[in-house]
Amino acid sequence: MLQAARCDERSAARVDAPEEEEEDDGKAQEDSELLEKINENKSENDGRIDDEYVTQFFKEKLHSKMCQNQGFVLDGYPKTYDQAKALFVPEDDIEELEQESKVPQFDKLIMPELLVSLEAPDEFLRDRVMNLPEKLIEGTHNTEDKLNKRLTIFRENNTEDVTVLNYFDELEVHPYVIDITKDKSKDAENTVEQLKKMVGNPRNYGATPEELEEQKKAEAERRIRMETMEREQRQRKEEEELSEMKRRQEEWRSRLEDVKREEREALEAQSAPLRNYLMKHVMPTLTMALVDCCKARPDDAVDFIAEYLFTHNPQVD
Repeated sequence: MLQAARCDERSAARVDAPEEEEEDDGKAQEDSELLEKINENKSENDGRIDDEYVTQFFKEKLHSKMCQNQGFVLDGYPKTYDQAKALFVPEDDIEELEQESKVPQFDKLIMPELLVSLEAPDEFLRDRVMNLPEKLIEGTHNTEDKLNKRLTIFRENNTEDVTVLNYFDELEVHPYVIDITKDKSKDAENTVEQLKKMVGNPRNYGATPEELEEQKKAEAERRIRMETMEREQRQRKEEEELSEMKRRQEEWRSRLEDVKREEREALEAQSAPLRNYLMKHVMPTLTMALVDCCKARPDDAVDFIAEYLFTHNPQVD
C-alpha cells in the first residue's frame, strides 16, 4: 500500500506538471502582451500611463495576500473622483448591485480603514518645495515647473464642488482633514505623531485562538499579581500609619506628663515660702483657735475665732 501510494503521488506529479507549466506559459504570455500595451501607451502619452492600467495594478496589489494580511498605505492615489471610483468598484456588476441596494457599492476588501487629507494652499506648497535642498529636488518632479504643472492639473480635476473626497463622503467613509499650515514643528513632526495615533500600533498577522487564550490567561495572572501587590502595599502602608500614629500618641502623652510634672514642681517651688510663712506665723495661733472653738462650740464660730486671734496674736504685746 505504501509503495502504491508513492507511485500514485509520482504519477500525479508527472500528470500535474504539464498543466502547471501550461498555466505558467499562459500567464507569461498575458504579462508580455500587457507589457507591450503599457509601453505603447507610454509612448503615446509622453511617458505617462493611462489610469486604466494604473488602477489595474493597484487593484491587483491591494488584493494580494501581503496587503490583505499586513495592510497598506496609499499615498497620493487616487487623485480624482473617477480614479477613486474605478479603484474601489467591486468586481461584480456594479450597476446591478447599486440598483438593488439603492446605495453606492465598493470593494470592502480594499477600502482603507482610515482616510486622511492634508490640506494647504498652493503658495505654501511652492515655498515648502523651493526650500528643500537641491540634492532632494534634483531628478524628481518637485522642480518649480513640474510642481506648478501638477498643481494646475490637480486643481482642474478637483474643483470646489467635486473632489476625490466626495467619493468617500458618498460612501459614508469620512476622511480626517488636517490643515498642514498650522503645524509649526520641524518637518511636521506634530502631524506625523497625530497620524500615528490615528493609525494605532503596528499590526501584522492576528493571533490564533490558542494564543489569544494564553494572552487572556497571562493578562488575568498579571492582573491578580498586581492586585495582590497593591493589597499588600496598602496593608503595609496602613500598618506603618497605625504604628506612626501610636508612636506620636505615646510621644504626646509623655510630653504631657512632663509638662504636668514641671507645672507641679514650679507650683511647689512658688508655694514653699508662703507655706513656711503660714506655718511659722499663722498656723500655730490658728490651730489653737480652732481647738478652743471646737471645745466651746459658740453660736458665732467665725467671730469666736477672730476674737481669739486678736487676743492671742503673738505680734501684739
